[in-house]
Amino acid sequence: MDFGSFENSIDKNIETDKASDKFDQQLQAYKDAGNSLTLAKSGVEMATASMHEAKDKLSEASDKANTVTKAIEAYIGKVKDITVKAKVDDADMEQAINNRKKLIENESKLLEDHRKANKDILTRHFYDMSNMMSRNEGVWLSNGWVKTLLWIFLPCFLYTVISIVYFVASYIDK
Repeated sequence: MDFGSFENSIDKNIETDKASDKFDQQLQAYKDAGNSLTLAKSGVEMATASMHEAKDKLSEASDKANTVTKAIEAYIGKVKDITVKAKVDDADMEQAINNRKKLIENESKLLEDHRKANKDILTRHFYDMSNMMSRNEGVWLSNGWVKTLLWIFLPCFLYTVISIVYFVASYIDK
């Protein structure tokens, strides 16, 4: 008996088994990737169908809005053509002028009272803040922190505004 060839054939069988296992793993990975690709494709198809449906609904709404706008424009044109003729008595006109003067006086008094109330509130707030600062209470941000927060929030705000403008413009163009 030749044990050397027997040992070589066992080694070859082990290598073949390892290669076969590796091939099976790769085959399973390809199958999994194929399944993932199929799921992604169906998701994209569903999203595309949803986008087409949304586009159709937006077009329909736009058409309805255009119809309503045209009707409103026609109605405004009719209203502009209406003329009203009236004759006002001098006594009634004088009464209207007096009522307007009283209204102006009342509004002036109300605004003055409001200004005084605001001044009192701001004065109290100033003294409250002064007291808090003298006791080292409250949350205060240094200029460095404020600048840092602004540099963080400004790009976020700009990105949001630009995205909204882009999407609105893209829907208007279509």
